[in-house]
Amino acid sequence: MEIAHKLAFEAHEVSLLNMHSVLNVLNVVQYELLKLSDYLENPKEIENICASILSAAEDLNDNDKAHQRVATIQAFCDSTYATCLNVIKGKGMAEDQFCSAILSNLTSIFNILKIRAQEINARKDNPLAWLEHDIQALKNNFINVFQAIEENSHGAYHIVYNLAEHYEKEYLINLEMTSINKSTILMPPIFQDVMRDLLANARKYTAPGGTISAGFHQGEKEIRFVVEDSGSGIPSDEIAKVVEFGYRASNTKAQITRGGGFGLSKAYYVTKTFEGRMFIDSPVPGRNKGTRISISIPLPS
Repeated sequence: MEIAHKLAFEAHEVSLLNMHSVLNVLNVVQYELLKLSDYLENPKEIENICASILSAAEDLNDNDKAHQRVATIQAFCDSTYATCLNVIKGKGMAEDQFCSAILSNLTSIFNILKIRAQEINARKDNPLAWLEHDIQALKNNFINVFQAIEENSHGAYHIVYNLAEHYEKEYLINLEMTSINKSTILMPPIFQDVMRDLLANARKYTAPGGTISAGFHQGEKEIRFVVEDSGSGIPSDEIAKVVEFGYRASNTKAQITRGGGFGLSKAYYVTKTFEGRMFIDSPVPGRNKGTRISISIPLPS
C-alpha cells in the first residue's frame, strides 16, 4: 500500500531524523560500554562516558547543538577508546579475552561513527543536493556496515552473501545496485541513511537464517530502492502508522533494540522531502510473512 498521509514533524523531531545515523551508532557505543562497565565492576571513568553520551543524545534534539556535537565526534571516539584502554590496563586485564573483544568492537563502531559524522558535515550546507556516487564504493560501504553489525552480535549470527553459504544461523543478504550511468548513481547523500536504516531494520526484525533482499536502480526519470525480508512483518492495520515519529508496531514492542526507533519515519520524511512515493507491503506479496518497502524519487530536472 502507498503511504500517503501528511505528517508534520516538529523541529526537534526533524533534528533527530537528520541525526538518526549518529544517534543509532551512539546507542551501540553505549551498549558496549555498559557491558564493559559491568564486567569491570562499574569504574567511574566509564560511567562518566555513558553519562556524556546521554547528554550528547539530548543535544541531537536541537539542530545547532547537534552539529556542534557531530563536529566533536573524532575527539570523542579517540578519548573514549583511550579511557577504556587505560581502565582495562589499570585493572591488569590487558590480556583479558572479553576486554579485548570489546575494544575491537569499539574500534569498528568508532570507524562507522566517524564516517557518519563526516557524511552529516558534508551535507550540512546543502542538504538537498544530488551527488554522484560510485556504485562499487557504495556497495563496499554497506558491506562494511553489515560486517560491523555481525561483529557487534558477538558470534550470535553471521551474515553471508552467497546462497551456498546460507545455513540455519546465517543471514543471507542480496544487494544489487544498477544505474543507466553504469558505474555511478545520482542521489541525495542523505538517501544513504535511508537505505542503511531500512536494511538494518530488515535484519533486526528477521530471525537468523532469514533472507534480506534489496535493490537500487537509477533510471532516466527516477531512483528506486526496494528492500524485502522474511521477518516478522507488520500488522496490516498498523502499516500506515509505522512512519509516524517513533512508532513501533505492536508485534515488535517486546523486542529490545538499540536503534533510535525513527528509521521508517526518516525514510518517509526524506521521501516526501524529495517529492517521492513510498509503499509498504506486509506480508510480502506471494508470501505469508515478511515486509517489502519500495521508495521512488524523481530525478531533479
